[in-house]
Amino acid sequence: MMDFRTINFETLRDQLSDLEVPAGNARRLLWVVPERLGAAMTSSGLYEIFLAGRELSATQAVVARNLQYDRWEPSDGGAEFAATRVLLGSAAHFAAVAALIVTELARLDLSTHVAMQAAFNEVEPIIELAIRRGTLSTESLIGLFAELQVLRVALLASPLAGRPITLIAWRGWTKGRDFVMGRHAVEVKATLGDTSRHAFSGLHQLEAQTLPDGAQEMVHLLSVGLTEVHQGGQSLPELVDDILFLLSDAPPTGAGTCTQFLGMVREYGGIGTSGYDHATMRGWSAYQIRLQTTFTRLYAINDPEMRLLTSAALDGTFVVPGTLSFEMQLPTRVSAFNPTQNWQGEIAAMVAR
Repeated sequence: MMDFRTINFETLRDQLSDLEVPAGNARRLLWVVPERLGAAMTSSGLYEIFLAGRELSATQAVVARNLQYDRWEPSDGGAEFAATRVLLGSAAHFAAVAALIVTELARLDLSTHVAMQAAFNEVEPIIELAIRRGTLSTESLIGLFAELQVLRVALLASPLAGRPITLIAWRGWTKGRDFVMGRHAVEVKATLGDTSRHAFSGLHQLEAQTLPDGAQEMVHLLSVGLTEVHQGGQSLPELVDDILFLLSDAPPTGAGTCTQFLGMVREYGGIGTSGYDHATMRGWSAYQIRLQTTFTRLYAINDPEMRLLTSAALDGTFVVPGTLSFEMQLPTRVSAFNPTQNWQGEIAAMVAR
């Protein structure tokens, strides 16, 4: 146990860095303020911070998703304790991040629940910055969730032997179309709102391209509405497990296809962002959020009734098309058959073509 009256950042950082990864479900716990504030490492190598006592609340959604209130037990056989846990990442630099957060908390009054909540509120901006570097953003999380829903539909429509090929139709983890199935391309946009309002990085996301064989690409926009629920719905780890089950028996080697899929998920979000690592992050409280679909609308972009800005419309202007980003709000009904009444059937038909 450290003497909190003489705690300093460097000492705590070094002590956290020197912690050995424990076995099983154990954790190496350092009490910084006795029975009030502690830091630990889990068996997965993740750093965590404990604020013992009654449950604390966060003001920022990304922080709230990484808080968990429960009863915990240290690995040294110490007494079980009730605490709010802040879960951080496992990279080496998180030892310094955890040390910074703990030293900032330790200098504040933690003697009562009210005081501890006030201290947590004061330090929460630092916690938020740390978490945003360690987990998917809300935008990336709901985007990945929506795309994996489409992938599941596509895999269910594929024969067992064709599922590895269907898997690589998913391109959302790279730059470019989210799904490419022959001539058909699908851009997937997700929202926590109640309308089909989405942001686009450029006109290219909605403009058909000429394919290598000279044919025109058929572009579709899938608008997915999601809402957070406490019961029902599904979490990201559960959805990933569903897809792993569909891929597990896919020839030639189900295990290899599953490994490929997990790598694609891990890379989702792009260079410089933290992806979702199913093996180490499936238990993180940040990914226990349960999402339920509120609407799904598959729009055909080539419908003449679609009121879209095009690169051709910018000809003769001083606007550089490649620098344009914008938002678009689509109506629930564009024309008689747009959006389609059976988006899953349309995806299945694209797979079969």
